[in-house]
Amino acid sequence: MKAVKRINLSEDIPAQVEEWLDDAAVALAALPASGCRPGGMRAYWPEMVPDRDDLDWPLESDLKPPPPSSQEIERMDCALEWLPLLDGSNRILRPIVNMRLIVHPISGQHRWTWRKIGKNLGIGHETAKARHHEACTVIARKIIEPEFFSRHIRHFERM
Repeated sequence: MKAVKRINLSEDIPAQVEEWLDDAAVALAALPASGCRPGGMRAYWPEMVPDRDDLDWPLESDLKPPPPSSQEIERMDCALEWLPLLDGSNRILRPIVNMRLIVHPISGQHRWTWRKIGKNLGIGHETAKARHHEACTVIARKIIEPEFFSRHIRHFERM
C-alpha cells in the first residue's frame, strides 16, 4: 500500500502544490467516463474535429488506465478546491492552471504545452511557465493560512 502523500510545511510548498496539481490532472483523466450520458441518448452527427491542434492528439486505444485509488481521488478533490483561491486579482493565472490540468489518460502528456498556452493567451511560453509557478506560489501562501489549514489539516504533515 502506498504511503499517503501530504504537504510538508518544511519543504518547498509551491513545488508541492505543483506536484499535487499534476497528480490531480492524471487522476482526473483516469476517472471512468462511462455513464455520463442519459440512457438512449444518441448523436447522429458525424464526429467533428473543432481545432487543427486536436489532430495531433493521440487517439484513444483499447487500453484504459487503472481507475485512481480513493486516496488519489481525495487528493485530486483537495487540489481542485485550491483553484478558487486564484481570485479576480490573479485573472491570468487561473486559465493557465486550468489548461495544464488537461492530460491524456494513458500517456499522461499535457494537452496544453507551455508554447500552446503562451500562444493561446498571447504571452511567451517562458512567461506562461513563470505564471504557473506564480499561481502555485499564490495557492501555497493561501493554504497555509490558519483558516484554510485547519479545514485541511489531514493533508499536511505533522511537525
